[in-house]
Amino acid sequence: MIRWVCLVFSVSFSSVALAELDSLSAFSGAELDTYDGFFDSIPMVVTPSKIAQPRVDVSSTLSVLDGEFIRRLNMQYVEDLLQFVPGFAVFPYKASSQKIVSYHGTQLEEYRRIQVLVNGRSVYSAGKARVEWTSLPLNIEDVARVEVNRGPNAASYGINSFFAVVNIITRSPLETLGDSISAYSGSRGDYRLYGQHSGLNGDWSYRASASTNNVHGFDTDVNGDDRHDGHGSTMGNVFIQKETYNSFFDLDIGASHLKANTDPEVYSDDYPSYDINDPVRETDREHIKLSYSKQVSSDHEIKVQYYYDRSDQTENHDVTLTSTFYNYFFTARDSGVEYDSDADYSYVVDLVETRQDIEVQSTWEASKDLRVISALGYRLDEAESEHYFSGEVSDEIFRISSNIEYRMGDSWVLNTGAMLEHTQMGGTFLSPKLGLTYKLSERESIRFNASKAVRTPDLSDQFFKWHYVLSSSESSYTTYADEGESEEKITSYEMGYYHYWPTQGLSLDVKLYRDDVSDMVLSRKYFSSGGSDAALEEGVTEDVIITGAELELDWRFRSGAMTRFTYAYQDTQTENKRLLDSTSPVMTSFFASLPLTEQWFINGYYWYGEALNSRDYEFLNAWVSCKLSLGGYSKATMGLGVETRLDGNALVNRHNNLDEDTFYYVFSNITF
Repeated sequence: MIRWVCLVFSVSFSSVALAELDSLSAFSGAELDTYDGFFDSIPMVVTPSKIAQPRVDVSSTLSVLDGEFIRRLNMQYVEDLLQFVPGFAVFPYKASSQKIVSYHGTQLEEYRRIQVLVNGRSVYSAGKARVEWTSLPLNIEDVARVEVNRGPNAASYGINSFFAVVNIITRSPLETLGDSISAYSGSRGDYRLYGQHSGLNGDWSYRASASTNNVHGFDTDVNGDDRHDGHGSTMGNVFIQKETYNSFFDLDIGASHLKANTDPEVYSDDYPSYDINDPVRETDREHIKLSYSKQVSSDHEIKVQYYYDRSDQTENHDVTLTSTFYNYFFTARDSGVEYDSDADYSYVVDLVETRQDIEVQSTWEASKDLRVISALGYRLDEAESEHYFSGEVSDEIFRISSNIEYRMGDSWVLNTGAMLEHTQMGGTFLSPKLGLTYKLSERESIRFNASKAVRTPDLSDQFFKWHYVLSSSESSYTTYADEGESEEKITSYEMGYYHYWPTQGLSLDVKLYRDDVSDMVLSRKYFSSGGSDAALEEGVTEDVIITGAELELDWRFRSGAMTRFTYAYQDTQTENKRLLDSTSPVMTSFFASLPLTEQWFINGYYWYGEALNSRDYEFLNAWVSCKLSLGGYSKATMGLGVETRLDGNALVNRHNNLDEDTFYYVFSNITF
């Protein structure tokens, strides 16, 4: 019954939106000024080749979530936006603080096969190559747009640009001049507060923003016991820029503190040893990024960029250890130290990850038909952990790349390029791409693209030396990487169609693809069985063929109505159950926003994922919002909403259960 209600909800929104074609001029006003720009020209994008191109010219499949869509969607966290990109799934896995964003599946925890950039800064972690979304110092209110390259693009962005590239671009301070505050509160105890101030002084502009939030987490595990997985964070950003007629400088500084509860662990069923505290993981993260570009001539621009990123994570456990467990896993007998039943045992899971990166990029317009983008870069990844690495480890990466856009007459556009990378621990790799776009008109094109990429071993793949060190200084036996892992490889082929109807505000994109993945690493890092040091299992890989189709439809109306529909079908050819479980064969989303008057809007979205970890995932969110003018440039938005789960299942992981499928929330924003 609930699913039928959801279907009627979606169809009703679609019908009302379609009916609006007869009344395009029903509403107007300052609230829609930026929205009207959507109808004026072909959208421009920058992600595929690092240069501005009309979307109709690119040969890579691209999704664009623009600022108007982001504001209207009313999300609280950046990663949740990606649910509205075909083929993407977003979910917490082992805990509410472990948000996973995956494309084409293949992995359920610490997802490592997409490149994520914030203003050109790579944010996947140095040591374990996952993206820690909940500790990322980034507020969704500061985001201008998100461009997603759905396919490998190592030719432009290098290692880890394996299945997709997510490029998050923040707003210029010039777009946010003044002050604003936002608040969100839900019936489950979740809340979030945000504030920002932006100013201007001559050629200089700046924005300072900060937020704090709390997430309740899940209620019970599969056994009906209370969960302990809520989290809270605080974060701040300062963004400064200076723009002149021929140069641009920006400075981005950010920091965050995450405090996340984790469920107590049981270390042995045969010799009951377990946590006796409620463990807490704390993560401090900070970054600084500087970028300077200069137009050295009418056809040549040089850009230099440097960034530093550091994440410091600790997790404290107080434990009860039985004598049998203690004597089996720890070296007490060799050191002469004996098990003490009255001792208080504890240990710390520590991990410090840092990255430094510098790149020089040249953009040369050789002629009206030819543009060449070349880059030279160096990156240093470092990790330090007694728990994971028994010390410090590092890797150096040197890279050089060149990408070309060549217009062959009025109809054909060639987009091609390659990146050559040398890593200290992995070797030398070449990642090429070849794309061709045939323009049926200035608003319609057919594209073809072929590319190769690698995902090189991360520091944990190569240097893992995992052991426990108790507060009493006793050390467990060690599980270690012996020879490390080889690189994963992908060859991707895609064909697509894009059409944009500016006067109707309608865009359609369809993609057919085939990904041939070889040597996909499947081994997991297990603690040794005890009694001796032991190498972990290595070299367990799988060759996988992934084929599928993806569709997205974006429709805007001059009245202010907006709809977006996405659909993704994926066929994963493998016998490996773990790979199949991590992949949803069908995913779809639908969003609609409809103005009832100049002030009142009704909004909602629906998301469905089939058989994700053997469970369907389906939910509906709907809210009413009101926009008010407070005089001058000041305005306010407020609203009330409800979200309900429709599947009745645990969320991806069998331990992720909620007592109630439905919750309510309120939100507000004031700009002045």
